[in-house]
Amino acid sequence: MFVINIFLAILVLWVVPYLAGNGFCEFLGIKKTIPKLYLLGLVAIWAFCQIVTVPLVLLKASFWVIIVLLTLWIGSLCGYGIRKKHFPTMRGKKKTWEQKSVILITGILIIVFFTAMLLGQHTDADDSRFVVNAVDIVRTNRLFLTDPNTGNQISTWLGELSKDVTAPWAVYLAYCGKLTGNSPTVIAHLLLPLAILTAIFGVWWMLSEEFLGADVLHSCVFLDVMMVLHLYGYYSVYNAEAFTMLRLWQGKAVVAGLGIPAMFLICMWIYQHNRKSDYICLICLDLALCLMSGMGVIIGALLLGCFGLIYGIFKRNWKITLRFWLMIIPNGIYYLIYYLIKS
Repeated sequence: MFVINIFLAILVLWVVPYLAGNGFCEFLGIKKTIPKLYLLGLVAIWAFCQIVTVPLVLLKASFWVIIVLLTLWIGSLCGYGIRKKHFPTMRGKKKTWEQKSVILITGILIIVFFTAMLLGQHTDADDSRFVVNAVDIVRTNRLFLTDPNTGNQISTWLGELSKDVTAPWAVYLAYCGKLTGNSPTVIAHLLLPLAILTAIFGVWWMLSEEFLGADVLHSCVFLDVMMVLHLYGYYSVYNAEAFTMLRLWQGKAVVAGLGIPAMFLICMWIYQHNRKSDYICLICLDLALCLMSGMGVIIGALLLGCFGLIYGIFKRNWKITLRFWLMIIPNGIYYLIYYLIKS
């Protein structure tokens, strides 16, 4: 049974996002690379999860409705991508000894990074809400209608639970746990951080290509530098490096470690090419940030507002600014819902 659960976890957390990303990129006509497929597959899944979950939470619907809708969406993306049969490959020029050496060093550092993250993870009072909510959703099929402090059922959202209505990251943890047969605790503390780290490495790799060009040697060195900075970047418990290494299952840590760098990456694509498909990727990423954390709702809006203003000035095109600012509308709606519930 344990082997089956691990196999299902690998399927749901690594294989399915990659296949979903292939369908997503195929539909939008985006040039494919392996890290791009995995990142955009996760983003497409998280964005849809945010879109359907918030109204269903407000309607106090069953968790099973989300399972069905999200599975249909993921299945559609995967099926479309598989039907097209267009997958990127890793074929390239023959590697020099310098490239082979730095690839080996990068591989060793990745193993060290994974090990340090798993052994150094930090659980605290935050888990009594984030992880407990996910476990309760699987157990009761109710969405944030159990007080994590007492275990009693509630009829409305009180205290910290009001944040989870518009940033229901625990629902995704519960969904992964339900599909794989693993407890959401195992998903959160063991499996999901590894999957998210995989996406973070992909973002770093794509950023290196933007900064340094598509060269294996330069990209590996860039990854090595980023990993070393994170391994020795624990100068505060509140900085992005510490959150990435210590608590990557929490939504706000995913915002810091993955969401913000991915936002910079996609905005760079827009600045260079100004393609419609890149705007779609950006709005999906913004919705994914909203799913992760209430902090993601605010940070996503601030980044979109700033990038839109700067790009509009540099490109001398007010339409670019307008497009960015229109993408802030969902953030405003989610913040208004949170404010109304809180008050």
